[in-house]
Amino acid sequence: MARYERLFDAVVDGVQRVEDLAVLLEISPSTVRRALTELEQAGRVVRTHGGAVPVPAGAAELSWTDKQRRNAPAKRAIADHAAGLVDDDHVVILDAGSTTTFIAERLAERSGLAVITNGMGPMIALQHAEGVDLTVVGGRLRRRRGSLVGDHARAVLERVTADIVFVGVDGLDPGRGLNCPNPEIGGLKELLMRSARRTVLVTDSAKVGAAPFHHWALIPGPYTLVTDSAISDDARAALDADPQCESVVLPPRTSP
Repeated sequence: MARYERLFDAVVDGVQRVEDLAVLLEISPSTVRRALTELEQAGRVVRTHGGAVPVPAGAAELSWTDKQRRNAPAKRAIADHAAGLVDDDHVVILDAGSTTTFIAERLAERSGLAVITNGMGPMIALQHAEGVDLTVVGGRLRRRRGSLVGDHARAVLERVTADIVFVGVDGLDPGRGLNCPNPEIGGLKELLMRSARRTVLVTDSAKVGAAPFHHWALIPGPYTLVTDSAISDDARAALDADPQCESVVLPPRTSP
């Protein structure tokens, strides 16, 4: 995100329209829009009609309900594809997050599944799904993230082996791992991935290559990444260079 510090500083100083930022920084409006999207994903700005405003201090980590509203069409398309990877007799782990909540909504229509989750969003989506055997891990609730963490959550996950786990992403550096807001979340994501035979990362493309936080979760083995077609050429090249990664880039959505 360092390459966008001048743009972020300009937004903080009150230059908040795309066109004005483009003139000030002598870059194209499309570059400004891409930069604002990445800054929004990092929790530093909030997009507005025609521009962006800075996020108030202390609000760097967006709530999971806020995240659901960001890039929702792409996340729903990713969820549609991800749900198609699940067989009716699978044991599934769903990480906390906005995209995994959309996956849970798709799985709620199925039967014969067992789902384990540490997320409030997936839990709410599946609470009335009579065809799904739902287990919610215990633990301490991180309200902003909608995530159950701590020793109780770890104790459940250490005792299961699921067929597939879907893990949400704050930032992904192919070859290094998942960028996380704190070591606790990082450790839990590592455990989620170790607790399943197949790991699938689900994220909109703005988070591929992003690293808004200072902590990392290592990806323990081969994984599949499902993302959208807006992924940058640099990010796609980095994924192709990671021998552990099987990337699924969904085609652009067409207007009805």
